[in-house]
Amino acid sequence: MRTPRSLFLWTAAASLAWVSCQDPIDLTLPDGETRLIVNGSVGDSTPVYADLSWSVNYLSEDPNPAVEDATVVLFENGLPVDTLVHIAAGHYAGQFRATYAQSYHIQVQIAENGDLPFGTWRSAPEALGRCNPFDSVYSAFVPRAPFVREGYYVYAHWSEAPGPGDTYRARVWRNDTLENAPFNLQVFDDGFLDGRSNNGIDLPEIEVAGPDSVGVTYTLEIGSIPLGLFSYLQLLREQTLQVGGLFDPPPAPIVGNIYREGAPEDYALGYFYPSARRQVSWTITP
Repeated sequence: MRTPRSLFLWTAAASLAWVSCQDPIDLTLPDGETRLIVNGSVGDSTPVYADLSWSVNYLSEDPNPAVEDATVVLFENGLPVDTLVHIAAGHYAGQFRATYAQSYHIQVQIAENGDLPFGTWRSAPEALGRCNPFDSVYSAFVPRAPFVREGYYVYAHWSEAPGPGDTYRARVWRNDTLENAPFNLQVFDDGFLDGRSNNGIDLPEIEVAGPDSVGVTYTLEIGSIPLGLFSYLQLLREQTLQVGGLFDPPPAPIVGNIYREGAPEDYALGYFYPSARRQVSWTITP
């Protein structure tokens, strides 16, 4: 019996494809422009802080170098109100706390130092929003049901302030560990919530976590954020949740609200913003 010639061609092609898939590929990306990274905030219950570092190559395994010689000043309504002190590893802290409806921005000055960028960067002014405290928090045992796992759950009641236009960020800690996976990045607005209450009567209570074990402590934080940060975090979440599919949009730099003075096209990475944060904690009990 003769073997078809096409079978030999197919076998050869498959063998070549298999070998080619095993060959290592050395990928070298050129170093991009070094940029300043600024992440910070000021709250009405927490004092101002800012973390400063330099960007590194995308494939680098080295940590981002800290900026330890900057002058960082907080402004309220355009007037300087606090000069932050460098604590360690690029972390700067001050004593000033924000006031509702007032506008805040920071200024970062870096002196010339070799090939690193230098000059003055400013964040865009952002006003402090409002956020109500939590009404209550508790845990409850939930029996097994369709699409529900049996166990202890943590719930919170919270009422949104009346009046449209508020935007928020929610964060959760399990014991002392922030739940910080991409899908944990949660932001929301008051489009449906305006003036309403998550109290189990008007709207369902907030399910903080569960099911989990007795003795575990959960902390829920809801904080007001500016509309600009709301959009920034939505885009960040969208890009970090991408899986590289054919229909995913190509990743692109996410520009925050910090620019070099006199050069609005020269941006720093990160975001500085005011936030009214409210927290509540609960340890699961039987």
